[in-house]
Amino acid sequence: MKTIQRIIAILIISTAFFSCTEDDTQIFIADLSSDVIEFQNSFASEYLLSDDTEENIADRFIWNQVTTVTTNQYELQAAIDADFTNITSIGSTSSNNIAVYVKQLLSLARELNLDDDPTTTDASGNPNNFGTVYFRVRASIGNGGAGSDEIFSEPTNINITIIEKTLNTGQCDSLYVLGEGITDAGWNFPGIEVTCDTDVLTVKARLQSGHFRFFTTVGDWNSGQDYTFFENDGYTIDSRLENAPAGDNFNFIGTPGIYTITIDKVNKTIDLQESGSLWAVGGAVPGGWGFNSDTVEFIENTPDVWSASITLSNDIFRFFKTFGTWDTNNNMTFYEDEGFTIDSNFENDGSGDGNFNFIGSPGTYTMTINAIDKTITLN
Repeated sequence: MKTIQRIIAILIISTAFFSCTEDDTQIFIADLSSDVIEFQNSFASEYLLSDDTEENIADRFIWNQVTTVTTNQYELQAAIDADFTNITSIGSTSSNNIAVYVKQLLSLARELNLDDDPTTTDASGNPNNFGTVYFRVRASIGNGGAGSDEIFSEPTNINITIIEKTLNTGQCDSLYVLGEGITDAGWNFPGIEVTCDTDVLTVKARLQSGHFRFFTTVGDWNSGQDYTFFENDGYTIDSRLENAPAGDNFNFIGTPGIYTITIDKVNKTIDLQESGSLWAVGGAVPGGWGFNSDTVEFIENTPDVWSASITLSNDIFRFFKTFGTWDTNNNMTFYEDEGFTIDSNFENDGSGDGNFNFIGSPGTYTMTINAIDKTITLN
């Protein structure tokens, strides 16, 4: 019995030995050309990119596991052309997926000369923030020796768009101010329009003790922007304005008069600038070339309208905004450049000072400078 068992054991060992010997002498090489690799995930129709999100994952690229003998290695490649003339390696892995980050797509976008500047365009004049890039997977498969090979997936195109920055035109919508504190408006729409230029809203209005409020829409009482609205938004507000106890309106507590209200949306300030007079100085007007008791003051009795009774002779003069200060003049050239229509009794003297030259009949006139209608008249 023991003899039979030994014979069977020898036969089994012999069979195993000859089988291993045969495998070592005949190397099997897989038909690698039959292996196919391709992406398995669905891609978005468009990938939106920005510097703010560059650390985010744009997508995870997934592909099938190919048939291998002993080893496999994958590389995700990208290029800005379908021929992969210049290859960008996104990463290598032995797994079947790689995460692609926004910053990697941004790098490809810059190779395409794409940017987030809304003022730049491509050669055809179209916005240059959109383009197409290409991805493929390279698979190294086999045992690293004679049985090694590499295959590529078919390229897939990815549409990328860099989010353009908002073009800051400096413009903003008008506001409308009304209330009993606004002497010439009261609580009546449309009130007085507060116009915007370069993110700064300004209005000139006659103020008196009382409440007022700003509105974004004429006739809509629910569109109000009161003291609390600006205070909560971090604005520094002129000390002559306070939060009214009831209704959260602005309450004017300064000296009644004409003021320029300035709302600076960039620096977040609301300021009041009290209106000033204009002073006529020169050889054609009383007081001559000096600031004295005879110098004629043009008073702003109505917002943006200055007037005075003045005696004129055939000579030159100009205006100054501050009594006793020579460097703040409003000459004739200034008003011409601002588009004013000026009474024909005046001409520009043509000097570097651009003075008014009075060429009419000497006498006493009512002279009015109207910055609303942009006229300078004599009556």
